[in-house]
Amino acid sequence: MENRQWKYKIGSGKTPVVLSLIMFAIFGGVTGWLYSENNGAFLFTGLFSAILLALVIATVYRLAFCKVLIGKDGFYYQTGPGNGKFYAYTQVEKAWIHSGEAQNRAQEDYCNIEIPGIPVIRFQFFYADEKAVNYLIKRIEAAEREHSAEEYLIDGKVFGKTRIVLGIVLLIVIAFVDTVIIKTSGLVLMVIPGIVMALYVLISLVNSNLFFKVKIEETGFYCQTNPFNGQYYPYSEITACRRIKKVVRNRRPRQAENPRYYFFFEFTDSGGATRKFQFEDQIHGHEVDVLKQRIETRR
Repeated sequence: MENRQWKYKIGSGKTPVVLSLIMFAIFGGVTGWLYSENNGAFLFTGLFSAILLALVIATVYRLAFCKVLIGKDGFYYQTGPGNGKFYAYTQVEKAWIHSGEAQNRAQEDYCNIEIPGIPVIRFQFFYADEKAVNYLIKRIEAAEREHSAEEYLIDGKVFGKTRIVLGIVLLIVIAFVDTVIIKTSGLVLMVIPGIVMALYVLISLVNSNLFFKVKIEETGFYCQTNPFNGQYYPYSEITACRRIKKVVRNRRPRQAENPRYYFFFEFTDSGGATRKFQFEDQIHGHEVDVLKQRIETRR
């Protein structure tokens, strides 16, 4: 890699690291002061400090190890210590850019690169990186290769491990805060909802990472959302399908104007059974569009 000439470099900037460090310093300082004053509010500021510390670690990690280096004959992709690898453009099966809405309504852009034998390479990019990504896509499209049947995969492994780690951190922090509350007040019932919610989130993240999968093939697709319900559906057996965009508004008047968006894909088979799965539009919106188009044109 060291001897190659790179035309573009895409990576995480220093701004997220600086901002997260500033916020951690503020909340950490307030937590220390409240603790020294024997003020019980340090538990709540400490919770935010722990979350911000995890954010600091994540942004520093991304700055140090996450990068895409783009050259004339291929690109170098790295997401962690020692796992960087160079890929020639001729190895790439297909590549595409997808823009979609996140839950907070922000428009996010992702570059997706499919290479046979490995999970889809997928990274977010911003306006400053558009020229680099467009160059990457053009070089891939210009490369000579043998095209095979196009298959797509939707799964929960995108950012899955990172989310699980954050879920574990959240569970540990809540457990610590609840332990202090029980020792100081003895209110056991008060802490149960927080633990239950944190466990539910963590179990959902683990299930999504390990078992959620929608594999889109030429003649049909395989859908699995938990360890026990995997099933293959020929497109000819699907009688209806649709994208669903669910808007959830906050009950608080001040936050009602900032709803969260959740996206689902629903389909009905020839036996009348209806199934649906949730997806993130900014990450897997393109694959869902492909699935919907294939169902509508081949059923």
